[in-house]
Order: sequence, then C-alpha cells, then structure tokens
Amino acid sequence: MPHIIIEYAEQLASEAEIETILRVVHQATVDSGLFQANHIKTRAYPFRQFSNAGGRDPYIHVQARIKSGRDAENKKQLGEAILAGLSSLNSNASVMTVEIIDMDRDSYAKYVPVPGQ
Repeated sequence: MPHIIIEYAEQLASEAEIETILRVVHQATVDSGLFQANHIKTRAYPFRQFSNAGGRDPYIHVQARIKSGRDAENKKQLGEAILAGLSSLNSNASVMTVEIIDMDRDSYAKYVPVPGQ
C-alpha cells in the first residue's frame, strides 16, 4: 500500500540511473519487512528549480506515504531501510532525506477494477 515518492534534482541522474534508484528504493521498502512487494507503488519526479540551504547542491528527498496506525518503531525501520538503499548508490546528491507521512486510514480510498465486469 505505501506510496513511495522520490523527488530529485534533475541534473543528478539520467533516465537509466532513475530506474536504478526506483528499483533500489522499492526493494529497500520490501526489505523493511513491513510491506509486500506487490503492494508498493514507487515513482520519481525530477525538479529543475530548487534551493538547498540557499545554494545549488542537488539532493534527493523521499516521501513514504503510509496508512496511519503504524508505530514510531515501524516508521523508523522503514526510513532507515530506504536510507540504507539510497546510500548504497553512487549518487552525486549532497544530501538524501526520507520522510514518513501518515495518510488518514479513514479517508483513504482505493478502487481496483475487475476485468470483464
């Protein structure tokens, strides 16, 4: 169920490198032990215009949006797993950050169409 959103400075990576980042972050989320691989949605968005502490050092920020109800230890475990995956990459990012965000379980909705119905 988690939605993993990777934001990165456009100049950091080629399309092939982004595919690697997507794969590594997706696998790190699986490796956290909290989610099944086929429930994780991972995507990446480049940004062109940015400031990093007033400078132009490129960075990567990951949002892991999960349904509310997980305890602080689970969230820490997920964040650490994603950071471990990111840190294994040979990236020119000046900093890599991860933010775990609770999505309100009561207002989250999902529809999965059934083929042929």
